[in-house]
Amino acid sequence: MRIQEILFLVTLFAVSCSSERFVEVKDDNGNLLEKYQVDKEGTKNGIYESYDGGKLVSKANYQDGIQSGKRVIYYENGNLEIEENYAKGQLEGDYKVYYESGELKLVVGYSNNTIQGQVKKYYISGQLMEDVAFIDNEENGPFVEYWENGNLKWEGAYKNGDNEFGELKKYNEEGILIRKLMCDSLAVCRTFWTLEDGSSNEE
Repeated sequence: MRIQEILFLVTLFAVSCSSERFVEVKDDNGNLLEKYQVDKEGTKNGIYESYDGGKLVSKANYQDGIQSGKRVIYYENGNLEIEENYAKGQLEGDYKVYYESGELKLVVGYSNNTIQGQVKKYYISGQLMEDVAFIDNEENGPFVEYWENGNLKWEGAYKNGDNEFGELKKYNEEGILIRKLMCDSLAVCRTFWTLEDGSSNEE
């Protein structure tokens, strides 16, 4: 028997004995909406894809009916919009968002479905726009913001959410410090120094 015939018989046997199959869901007009793998019990296990108007919208992976691994979502033009990772149905690792033209826009770190660590935003040019520390889904800790030219714009800290706390500094587009503020526990910030007079100027 020729090698081509042997390979064909092995492939045919493997397919016929497989316990997994693809399921396709279509609308009334026959347009594909979903395509995914299921095991012999009908549980999602493997690749999952969703479509709109014949175009791929998202692609994910399931293990024993639970989302696991990488999931990606696409813009209508086919470029990647969102890239996220799951572990046993929970967001885990980097969550990334892209501009429609393909450049990285946002990176969020997840641990057990909770935002933890640094959240970074980028200009479409690729320059870092903002870097903020998060704890348990809230801003907590230092943050910095940049002008698109790369110079520092703001630096300070957040406490229990989007509330500035402690010393807050503002810079002009040339990166020169122009203002200092002190923020209290109620996120009320008062200026105590400006470049113009170089002295106390509370307001």
